[in-house]
Amino acid sequence: MSKRQLVIFTVGPVQSFIASARKTEDFWSGSYILSYLVREAMKALYQAAPHCEIVYPLVTKEELENPSSRHLHIASIPNRFTAIVNGEAEKVEAILQETDQSVRNVFCDFCFQAIDNVFPFLLDHEKEKLKTTTEAQIRSFLEIYWVAEPYDETESFRQIRERAERRLGALKNEKRYGSVPQHGLVCTVCKEREALCLEDIDEFDRYGAMKQKLVRTWERRAGIYKEPEENSEQEQYVGRIKKNEFLCGICLGKRVARDYFTPIFETAGTKFRIFPSVTEIGSGKYYAIVMMDGDNMGKWFSGENKEDYSRISRKLAHFSQEVVPNIVEKDYHGRLVYAGGDDVLAFVPVDEALKIAEELRFAFSDEKKGLGKGATASVGLIVAHKKAPLQLVLNEVRRLEQKAKSYYSETTKHQKDALAIAVHTRSGEISEAVLPWTVEQEKITDELHQFLLLLKESLSPTFIHHFTQAFYPLLHEDYHSKWENKEMVRTELRRLLKRSVKEGAKINNLDSHVETLMKLYDIVPSGYDFLYLLKILTFFKRKEGTEK
Repeated sequence: MSKRQLVIFTVGPVQSFIASARKTEDFWSGSYILSYLVREAMKALYQAAPHCEIVYPLVTKEELENPSSRHLHIASIPNRFTAIVNGEAEKVEAILQETDQSVRNVFCDFCFQAIDNVFPFLLDHEKEKLKTTTEAQIRSFLEIYWVAEPYDETESFRQIRERAERRLGALKNEKRYGSVPQHGLVCTVCKEREALCLEDIDEFDRYGAMKQKLVRTWERRAGIYKEPEENSEQEQYVGRIKKNEFLCGICLGKRVARDYFTPIFETAGTKFRIFPSVTEIGSGKYYAIVMMDGDNMGKWFSGENKEDYSRISRKLAHFSQEVVPNIVEKDYHGRLVYAGGDDVLAFVPVDEALKIAEELRFAFSDEKKGLGKGATASVGLIVAHKKAPLQLVLNEVRRLEQKAKSYYSETTKHQKDALAIAVHTRSGEISEAVLPWTVEQEKITDELHQFLLLLKESLSPTFIHHFTQAFYPLLHEDYHSKWENKEMVRTELRRLLKRSVKEGAKINNLDSHVETLMKLYDIVPSGYDFLYLLKILTFFKRKEGTEK
């Protein structure tokens, strides 16, 4: 019987927990809470099994106990960890059950504290009623899975890990859904769980009666969580729960998460930074979201021995904890939501979005900053108006990332490693294009920046309008996705470039610019992508997206 076990421990659900958000702060707190719970799980494991070895993510016991104050505000722990724990199967199973319960207790305490803070004037039995509802919601919602596979050092680490992954997958497929009876109106954020209510809902209650019961409950929240008051001196605290918002226990915990984490940050010697709203990101009416995901990560983690696995884990930890925050928040003016391993999501100003996406991608394949040569990543980048529904924008950027991942060029046979970019204007117009990060080992962003410079200095945006007018009617979605006569496209591009030169300006090396555009045309999947790409670049050129 093996005296060591390879353990995989996961906390979720990820997507539904993070995506339930009406504000950027909800979105940030969803990511941060998951990262925090996994951190607490690792701490609990170290406490129960002091000699265990966590191989992914590579975080030491000292780092867990005393995290760096520099990047404490970033969710940098992924939702799973892999460890080697000493002991026979029964002993390790008991340790993992203890760890599992510890995470559930932390999450319950977290949500209970939110109830205590938001409803400080309720009687004890009233608070208990809200906490009982919240506890049932957490029990039904939180998904914690773990497996322990016998670990024999004479056997390939990869084979042991793959067996554990298969068992974990089978376990998730057999997921049991715990039902929570619901009688009232659902939460205004997640729209799934029942909103917290002090009064019982009668089966004959109509909508209006149920709504009034909720209103009476939420009117009793503390003043600092109510709508902003005129000339308030505590603007950062007011209005966090609006008049028409009725939350479930879990979404309430997310909404006021900063109250829970502020003392933790202070203990670590740093100040808690409130996540900015979309109106505070950038200077215009638009903002951007960048979402990156490493390609073919399974291959990078397919090393035969534990040392290979740890080496990749160490590189990812450096990338997510040092390189990504520096690029997004130090070199530019974005704010990170999470940077866990190869996954990155950040809110960024429009005028810096393209540059940030580019730097993240090429840092990922840098020998010192990321995984090194051969590593690639797909990126979704969306520009949206600040009044667009946040959940809609988040769904779109996730779709764009998947679109980049499924990129394939018939001409170059290039797969994945792409940028899918979209601009959603206030008027409802959507422009979307996908293109690879490199062509013949050269960065395609160099071509984009070259054309942007041309637009800024010498070219009138009417060029895009005239080109679209001439070529859009020649496309057909089913069988003419591209214009077959490339020479015709080249000739028209040259003619329109000449015609669109700004008064007093001059275009040098006209043929070189034409070939740049033809290069872009060759690598995009369709003529629509080419037209939309030109429109997107025009948008970036306009006063950093402050128009419309």
